[in-house]
Amino acid sequence: MDGDVVFEIVTNNPRLTADFAVSHGVASVHRVEGSPLDVLDRTEALLQEGRTLVSAPLPPNVPLMRAPYRSLLLAQSARRYDAAGLLSLAKARERLTTQRAIDEDAGPGRSEDFALIDEDLLCRALRDSRLCLDLKEGGSEAAPLP
Repeated sequence: MDGDVVFEIVTNNPRLTADFAVSHGVASVHRVEGSPLDVLDRTEALLQEGRTLVSAPLPPNVPLMRAPYRSLLLAQSARRYDAAGLLSLAKARERLTTQRAIDEDAGPGRSEDFALIDEDLLCRALRDSRLCLDLKEGGSEAAPLP
């Protein structure tokens, strides 16, 4: 179903382990210590080493920008640089930095809840990218994620 696409995860979420990667058909997990901004920094480096950005670099809403975790889905690519991905990361970094400054006094929320939400968002990105791949290959629907 995935053809030759090799997925990788960049994350600071402790829930996303090597076991998670194996069970979801992901080649590797790049662990990052630090904030979501550190995840963006590591992703930026990887996008200049033959990977493309698959998932959105920002969460889907403002409250989730307060989350201490961020996980991004990448795919290995024949291209050296992912220019569109690098541009998306730059915009995300600016927006995340601005929003975090605004929200400095907001309560952080429960770390465990944010980790679970981040994991779910990554699983959806995997599902959606596999659906797109299956459609490109002429299939009618992709198999469910493990």
